[in-house]
Formats: sequence, C-alpha cells, structure tokens
Amino acid sequence: MKRHRPEESSASINILDDGCLVRIFSFLIPLPARVCRRWHGLASDRRMWLRVENQMNVSLLQPLVFPTLQDAVTAAKPGDTIIISSGETHISSNIFIDKPLCLLGDGMSPEDTLLFCPRGFESALEFSASSRVANLTILAELGTCLLHRKGSLVVENCALRCREHPLEHLSCAIVSTADAVPTSFMLHRNGVSVVETKIEGGKEAVRTSGNLVLQEVRVVYARAALVFWFNVSQKCLTGFEPSCQVGKS
Repeated sequence: MKRHRPEESSASINILDDGCLVRIFSFLIPLPARVCRRWHGLASDRRMWLRVENQMNVSLLQPLVFPTLQDAVTAAKPGDTIIISSGETHISSNIFIDKPLCLLGDGMSPEDTLLFCPRGFESALEFSASSRVANLTILAELGTCLLHRKGSLVVENCALRCREHPLEHLSCAIVSTADAVPTSFMLHRNGVSVVETKIEGGKEAVRTSGNLVLQEVRVVYARAALVFWFNVSQKCLTGFEPSCQVGKS
C-alpha cells in the first residue's frame, strides 16, 4: 500500500480559504468556472467580485454589480478585481484609474467583451496607478485605447483596435507618458508590459515620450492580426536605443 507523505496531503490548493483562491483566480484567463463545484461557485459568485453588467435594471440589492465601468471604478477599492460582462458593448471614455485595479473580461476570449471609446475622447482608459487589463477588446474610434501616465501596467491577452480614419495619426493603441510626470522614488516602477495581445489599426501601435523605449519585442503573425509581446520601460544604460514604434499591422 502506498503511503502518502504528510506534506503531499497538505499541499493541495484547496486548503486555501476563499479569499486567497479568489485572489489567485484574478490572475487566470478565463476564470476557472468549469473545474470543480467550489471553484465554479467562487468564480461565479457575484459577492466575490465587482461586476459590470451594463443592464438598466441592475438591482439595488446587488451592491457589487454596476451598470457602467465608470461606476465600478469609482466604487472599487485599491486591489479590487472588476469583472466586465461578455456579450455586450461597454462605453469606456476617458475612464481615469488612479488606484491599483484589475479589469478582467468575463468571456472565454477577448473578443467576447468589448470596451468602446467613441470619437471625441482622448482615451478609453487612463492609468496613473499600477493595474492589469486582461481578456478584453478595446476599440478606439479616434484616440487611444490605453493611456499610461504612471505605475506598472500589464496588458494580457487583449485586442487593441483603432478604427481606420483619415486622421489616423491621432489614433494609437498605447500611449505612455510615464516619465513625463514627476514620480520621485516611484519612477523605477513605471512601465508597460504587453503579453499575447493583438494590435490593429492606427498609424502607430505604441507611442512613448522621454526616456521610455520598447524592449524585448516579439511578434507572432496570426490570421487576423499581429500578436505582440513587449515591454515599455526606461532606456538602457548601454547606449542601445530600440525604436519606440511598432509598425501598423
């Protein structure tokens, strides 16, 4: 008979409490809803997450469910995860995020959840705090999908799209001006990391200012678009200065 070591029996992730599991789930794409009864319950429990449902009849008895992303961001506390419902278009115009948050699409793929920034607005989302954006499609009609001012921004498994327009020089998937803002001792934490993200349209995919440059760029050619992995961070001290632009896909 095989004997189980004590350390093996206590190593299961299920010994963690619900709060720890929910925190781990916030880093997974998509949420692990089809694993076991407990995990499914945590992933779908509206009391565990802030949710954006985009419904006019959101009940007042659901304090963590909001009709718009702006409402959810306003109510969120630093470190919260906001789940954005799939199968709907959510208007996202100049939403300012000044606290650490995770914005996560609820679908099985980025195409299932759309944030739309209409013409006349500078960006869909503007960040001045370390945050994470995952499993979302962000479409800017004429402007920027993501405007990064300060902090560490992680963009994972997303689709960033700029609609074709005669004024396409005003469109850009990501703009980072982090080191243009005084940040004292926080300066070294400024930067953008992009992982497995499709970028479409616009004259430029990335626009930076000051000492920020692209590093560790990798591109994979897919059927519908180019899939990018790259970092935007401060200039290396070696004198090597990679280009600050990734070409139009």
